[in-house]
Amino acid sequence: MANVQTISAQRDAVDIRVYAPAESLRPLVSSYYFLESMGPLADFAPPEQANIRFAIEGVWRLGSNDGKAAIKPSNASLFGPSDRARRFATDGGLLMGVGLTATGWLTFIGGHASDFANLILPLGRQLGPSGLEILGRLAGASDDSERVAILDAILRDRPTRQNAYCAIAAQVQDAIQSGKIEDVADLAETVGVEHRRLLRVCTSAFGFPPVRLLRRQRFLRTLNLMRDRRDQPIGKLIDSSYYDQAHFNREFKAYMGMTPRAYFGMPHDIVDRVMQANDGVSDRWRGDRREPSQAMGRERN
Repeated sequence: MANVQTISAQRDAVDIRVYAPAESLRPLVSSYYFLESMGPLADFAPPEQANIRFAIEGVWRLGSNDGKAAIKPSNASLFGPSDRARRFATDGGLLMGVGLTATGWLTFIGGHASDFANLILPLGRQLGPSGLEILGRLAGASDDSERVAILDAILRDRPTRQNAYCAIAAQVQDAIQSGKIEDVADLAETVGVEHRRLLRVCTSAFGFPPVRLLRRQRFLRTLNLMRDRRDQPIGKLIDSSYYDQAHFNREFKAYMGMTPRAYFGMPHDIVDRVMQANDGVSDRWRGDRREPSQAMGRERN
């Protein structure tokens, strides 16, 4: 398949593979990703934009950011946008995910994303065929390329919803992820809309009001810097818009359910490798149109 570009990160008994969608879907789908484990694993997924996930093999359990109240979601699930971590665990299996951009949410799912924030629901017929029908087709496929082709075809054939917020949502996504926006007033000025309309766009497409989106992005920006530079003191890495380290520590606990010391005292090899692989694919398939630092759909900027 000529349109598929992949980066694989394999270590021990876990294989992580990330693929680019078909070119026409790239404004809507950030990536397809596979997490395959030959044995038990557990980690914490950080706050994220909406995803669709298919448990092709094995049992995948999810819990709150404090690791309690584990549930087994539907094997074909819609994950709403989140502003808190989720713990995931499996005894082994294969999981396939579809990352949705804000415009992808408006186009494929519709409805106010705020109604789905921090929720996990069975995937119905939002993509045309039922979630379980799609799961059956993916499970019957022979390899990743065939599964990517199945989803590309389904998403390309899906009648798109016309939504007046799509163009503005794409601008908001670029602005937020640029790392240059200080506050909601800056965001409104950059995008060129008044505050009430910005609020409607953000809650509809991203699931949260703009002030919470900016706070989440600030936190993720600092979290990823800390991942990359674990040998440096936290105080030197936190974003300059935090009042002090105590301010960051409070937000860290709110998002992740634990202190930074507790979190980084645990292994997080899986999530780190997923993010690195996803970044690599994003840079490669966007490289012919814009610089990697301007890429949409990345939470690491």
